[in-house]
Amino acid sequence: MATPLTLYIPIKQNEIAQLAAKALYKDFMSIVTPILTEIQIVHYARLILIPNASGEGINAITLITVFDGAMNPYLNTFWDSGFDFKALLNAIAAIAVTHPPLPILTESSFENFINSNNLSQPADLYQAYNDTVAQVIAYNQG
Repeated sequence: MATPLTLYIPIKQNEIAQLAAKALYKDFMSIVTPILTEIQIVHYARLILIPNASGEGINAITLITVFDGAMNPYLNTFWDSGFDFKALLNAIAAIAVTHPPLPILTESSFENFINSNNLSQPADLYQAYNDTVAQVIAYNQG
């Protein structure tokens, strides 16, 4: 069963946060592609910058993913990975309007930060198939 994540993080309205959000957006795919390819549980992932209503600047960062399994085991996969995920997480948290004490050093703080900013629930996702990412990859390679 796939699970959605819609991580909505309103960001600070200062020049440093705005520049950091643009840099995260620019580098997102090159940062996450290696780990996503390795773990084979993420169907789709994208990072969106939500503009302010005025059209000037960025209001929020939104990370949207669809992945196999339940939320906390998914989060644990990133926390426990050899990938420098914690630096990415702390870069996002540092520009968030509301965040736990920085740096985020514990898995439970990480889970709480993500879960408290997730706008999606499993029931929100239509799923046309039940195959996992690993099954889809194996099918397409075979």
